[in-house]
Amino acid sequence: MRSAVLVMLSVTMAVLHPDSALASAEPPARSLDRLVELVADRLDTADAVAAAKWATALQLGTQPSIDDPGREAKVYDDMARLGAERDLPENWIKQVFFGQIEASKIVQRGLVVRWRFDPAAAPAAPPDLSKVRPEIDRLNVDIVDQLAARRDELAARDCAERLAPSVFGVLSSGRVDALHQAALVRAATTLCVA
Repeated sequence: MRSAVLVMLSVTMAVLHPDSALASAEPPARSLDRLVELVADRLDTADAVAAAKWATALQLGTQPSIDDPGREAKVYDDMARLGAERDLPENWIKQVFFGQIEASKIVQRGLVVRWRFDPAAAPAAPPDLSKVRPEIDRLNVDIVDQLAARRDELAARDCAERLAPSVFGVLSSGRVDALHQAALVRAATTLCVA
């Protein structure tokens, strides 16, 4: 929890106070960029997942169901097994993927609300989830690989400070909208070893 608060605080301080030491100091080494990019890429898949859930709900005449406990449990179990193969603590892996899933839900819920108010903005041809899920699965594996490769940095006391420039780099890139920015911060808060 302490790491999550530090990540959010570091990113917020850099955004709100660009003249602060964090923002104005020499750019730190950003060895966590690849991990943060993978997290952002995973969040990008949330749009397709939301579109598929939206289309399914329209066909059934129901409300989209964002939660998918069965799929979520499978992700936790699969990633915990993969993490164990890389000698990573199960509780950390589950913490990280809880953050990824919750961040994805932020995007999905945000899009569903947008489409309720503006149905014309909803995708006309939703993607096939059977094509999106392999991409999510690949990104999950890549994230675990980065957790293993960067474990020492992510377990360091200054993890939040190391992570913040990489997160801020994506936030300020113009690549992500406000909804995805909020989700990225949520996902990043779980990356440091608790």
